[in-house]
Amino acid sequence: MSNILKVTNPTVAYENNNTVNKQTPSQQAEDLSIKNPVEANRVGRADGRTEAGGDDGGQKGISYESNFGSFVASLRDVPRLGEIMTKMIFGGMANLVESGIGKGTAEEIQAFFQMLEMSPEKLNEFMKSQMAGANRLQGPLFDVMRQIMGEATTVELKAGVLDFLKKYNDMSSGKHILENIKGTLEDIEARMFRNDREGLERLAMRLKPHSTDSNAANVRMLKEQIIPYMGKYVADNRELGKLRDLVTLVAFNTARYESGSLDKVVEAFQRLMEFPTFNKHFPGMTGKDMRNMLLNVDYDRAAGKNELTDKLLNIMEAGVKGEAGIENKEQFVNIMRSVLVNESVYMPVMHVMLPVILDGVPMFSEMWVDPDEESGNPGSKERGVKLLIKFDMKDVGFFDMMLYYEKGKIDMLIHYPEELLGHESDIRENIRKIMRKNNLELEYLGVEQGKVPIPVHTAFPKIFERRNSINVTI
Repeated sequence: MSNILKVTNPTVAYENNNTVNKQTPSQQAEDLSIKNPVEANRVGRADGRTEAGGDDGGQKGISYESNFGSFVASLRDVPRLGEIMTKMIFGGMANLVESGIGKGTAEEIQAFFQMLEMSPEKLNEFMKSQMAGANRLQGPLFDVMRQIMGEATTVELKAGVLDFLKKYNDMSSGKHILENIKGTLEDIEARMFRNDREGLERLAMRLKPHSTDSNAANVRMLKEQIIPYMGKYVADNRELGKLRDLVTLVAFNTARYESGSLDKVVEAFQRLMEFPTFNKHFPGMTGKDMRNMLLNVDYDRAAGKNELTDKLLNIMEAGVKGEAGIENKEQFVNIMRSVLVNESVYMPVMHVMLPVILDGVPMFSEMWVDPDEESGNPGSKERGVKLLIKFDMKDVGFFDMMLYYEKGKIDMLIHYPEELLGHESDIRENIRKIMRKNNLELEYLGVEQGKVPIPVHTAFPKIFERRNSINVTI
């Protein structure tokens, strides 16, 4: 079992990364030392900087001008999500109903709050549905894919599996991608001259509703007519600003939409069947069998979509547009930013939000889950599940909880609020009872008053595994 108490180890190059050069102008003028002396085993920089992230020799590895560097810098804003959502659920969002906002938005908020009311039994079902919705790639097929990735001994097989998963993800998101394309086209139309706008509108109207059959026709329409039409407009009018960026976004989403065609997914599967390690898990399965299986998948259900999530997204959209009051717009924008950080491609762990009103008590909880965490014991190849759970209960306080589960055994660290300072022994005893009731062996239990929240990047150091990557900012 791993020692989860090591979550407080400092991470190199995370703190104070906004300070690239602490010298004053006069100090800089007096600094006559040679910058980047020639070294035979490395290529020096011409601008006098020694590292991608700054010129401090102690801070190495992260380029804060890169996409990954921007993601790392954004991690500081993650706690805001809990703070803002807690405030809104404990009273702020409910008060929006009476603040003069539109009738539709008010009704959405009222319906959302009614759905949050649940009993402990219903909470268990709600948590399962939220966890399922946080992972699109689930089920027997993807369990086998994960097993194959663990068994793969060649880069080609791993690359093939990842290519299949990418194409499947694009296919399952096809409806959403097409809606994004149509929305972007509307933004482009609003920035065009009238005659050109009407021409683009006529072309956009020829896009068919998404289905596996209409995918190819829509791709042809986009690639052969819509994108060239917009490209000509950009060239003729020397558009170098927002409109050109939107055209680029349409081209990017078109590539994803094309990648997610059923034919391309089946082709990726057939290429994988050429590998013996892969073939033994799907004996006798043909491309036609895979096609028929994919045609019978309900992708909305597989993505874990549910009414509560849809209502929350509708409220967030209205709030960002200012329909919940201009004074509340910034809060909704901050929530959206925090959610996007947690859903970033650079976030290697699963994130789930759990806003509930449990037996009349408002509570907001967040969970970060790594289902494939290394044991942490020297030489051990065992893996388990690591969780960071944060929850705030009205009139009770804020809790931080770290857990590591492996083969029926659990390590746990819990930080409780100051209000429960005199109840530490009760907390310990009740946790032990819960573990015994669920036939779990509690190997380690740490219970202490929480003074500083456990940062996500500290609980999951693997977030920084890409810190030495190449700067790919465009």
